[in-house]
Amino acid sequence: MQPPSAAIPFALVLLRLGLGALLLHESSQLWARGIGPWIVEETAERIVGAPEWYATFANELVYRFPELFARLIAGGTLLGGAALFIGAAVRPACVGIVFLMANALLVGPRAEREYIALVGLAAIACLLGNAGVRMGADAWLPSWLSWTSAGGGRGKGSQSAGHKQGASQDA
Repeated sequence: MQPPSAAIPFALVLLRLGLGALLLHESSQLWARGIGPWIVEETAERIVGAPEWYATFANELVYRFPELFARLIAGGTLLGGAALFIGAAVRPACVGIVFLMANALLVGPRAEREYIALVGLAAIACLLGNAGVRMGADAWLPSWLSWTSAGGGRGKGSQSAGHKQGASQDA
């Protein structure tokens, strides 16, 4: 039987690497322009079109601390991109990226919504496909950190005894 990492298509590895590089590029552009409250404040005019619960959240928390949330956005983009690119803690990183993209869909520029949705969908594919196990650091990280099956993608110990028995009974 093949180890779990061999079952992950190489196309998913390319998606993970490409998404990581894209997010690193986006992050470098944010950092080059200077991290500041402008990142959050520029969304204020678009909050009008957001659902009421989100507008309340933004007005009562996010807009009160724009510097903090700007740093969270820039830091999340940087860390998410780096994690995807090296394949470390891919699943937790993808959850964060999906959260960032969901927020961006609600208050981001309308002209970028398709791009934002595509980034979010690619992160979901990497999350569900366990993209860090093949050709990534998740293969060596402990399962509690990478959210993978026991033992990462190393193969040994990554299947439960019940699953192995079921596989031999099907043969």
